[in-house]
Amino acid sequence: MADRNSEENVRDVAVRLCLEEEQQRKVDPNETHERSIIVIGSKGVGKTTIVHRFLEKDDTPKPTIAMDYSFGRKAGKSLTKNIAHVWEIGQLTSSLVSAAMTGSSLTHSPHHVVVLVVFDLSQPEILWSTFEETLSVIRNAMKMSYHDKMIEQLKRRRLEQRRKASEREVDPFPMKLSIIGGKYDQFKGLDLDKRELIGKTLRAIAHILGADLYYYALKDKVLSRRIKDLLSHYGFGTPLPDAKCTDFTKPLAVPSGTDCFSSIDLQFPQTRPSAILDTIKQIYVTRIPQESRSNEIILEDPSNEPNFNEPIIDRLRVQREEEISILLHDMLEGRTPQIPVPDPS
Repeated sequence: MADRNSEENVRDVAVRLCLEEEQQRKVDPNETHERSIIVIGSKGVGKTTIVHRFLEKDDTPKPTIAMDYSFGRKAGKSLTKNIAHVWEIGQLTSSLVSAAMTGSSLTHSPHHVVVLVVFDLSQPEILWSTFEETLSVIRNAMKMSYHDKMIEQLKRRRLEQRRKASEREVDPFPMKLSIIGGKYDQFKGLDLDKRELIGKTLRAIAHILGADLYYYALKDKVLSRRIKDLLSHYGFGTPLPDAKCTDFTKPLAVPSGTDCFSSIDLQFPQTRPSAILDTIKQIYVTRIPQESRSNEIILEDPSNEPNFNEPIIDRLRVQREEEISILLHDMLEGRTPQIPVPDPS
C-alpha cells in the first residue's frame, strides 16, 4: 500500500512539474519552441501565397474568407521540434485579429508573436488610409486580447531591444511588426518621384514603429525567397537574412533597427514621437491624395463560397429562406399567421 501511494505521489509530482513547465513556457519572453505569425493587410496582394510558400504547401491558394490557421514544424537543436503557427486574416477586423492573438496565447507568450502586414504598393492612393486602418485594428485587437500589464511588458521589452540603436523620435510598437510591400512588379512602373516618396514614407513608418520593411513580388524568385527566410526567422528562430537595401530604385529590404531618419531624408520638423506619424501623413497625402474607401466596403456572404459547399445544409437554408419570404409576404398583405408561442414552463 505504501508503494502504491509512493507511486501515485511520484506521478502527481511529475504531472505538476509538467503543468508548471507548460505555464512557464506560455509566459517566458526568452525561451520557446512555438511562435506565431499573424498575416493581415490588403486584399488580393498575395498573403495566402506567401503563407503557402513558407509552409511549402502544394495546393492552389484560395481567397481567405475570414481566417485560416495552419502550422509548420522544423527540427531544432534539441529533440523538440519548433512549431510555427500561422494565422491569416481575410477580413480586416479587430475581432478576428484578437482571435488569432488569443489563440496564440494558448501555447506561448505574446513576446513570440509577430504581425506581418502586407500592403499593396501598386495602389498609393489608398496606401496611407490602409495603413491607418490596419494599425487601428491591431491596437484594438491587442486591447481585446491582452491585459494592460502584458501590453506594458511587451512595450518595455521592445524598448530594451532597441535602446542602443533607437533615436529619440522612435516609439516602437508593443508587438513585433513586419511590413511587406506587395506587387513590387507593378509598383516599379510608377513615376520615379512617387516611388521615392512611398519608399521614404514606408521606411519612416517602419523605423518609428520598430518594424521590418521588405518589398515583394509573387513572380520574383529572389524577393520570394527573402520573404520566406523572414518568416522562417519569426516562425522557427532561424537567423535573419543579411540582405539590406535602402535604394528606392530597387526593392527595399530594411530589417528592424537598422535604419535612421538621417538616412531616410524625409524632411519634417522636430516634434514629439506621438506627432511624427501625423507629420509624415501630411507630407504623404499632400502629394498623393487618398481616395475614399467607403464604396469598397462590401460584405461578402460566406454561404456563396464554393469551398464551403454543404448540400444538406444548403437545402435546409434555401427552404428556411423560402418560408421566411412567405411569412413576410403574408405580413405585408395583412394576413399575419398565428405563430404558436411555446410555454416557457
